[in-house]
Amino acid sequence: MTDEHQISAIIATALLDSFGDHPELKVESEEAKIIAKRILGALGDAGLQATVTVPARP
Repeated sequence: MTDEHQISAIIATALLDSFGDHPELKVESEEAKIIAKRILGALGDAGLQATVTVPARP
């Protein structure tokens, strides 16, 4: 089973990193978490699912 919290945290971190170089567009941590949950919700509503995979080893 996919850990939704882990996926939300990854998306929230990506959001924070994306706005890191733009202080005038600063996104707070809690706001990034809410946006991440909404992204996951929108994906679910569209019939899509975000999952965590383990990369194949060469």
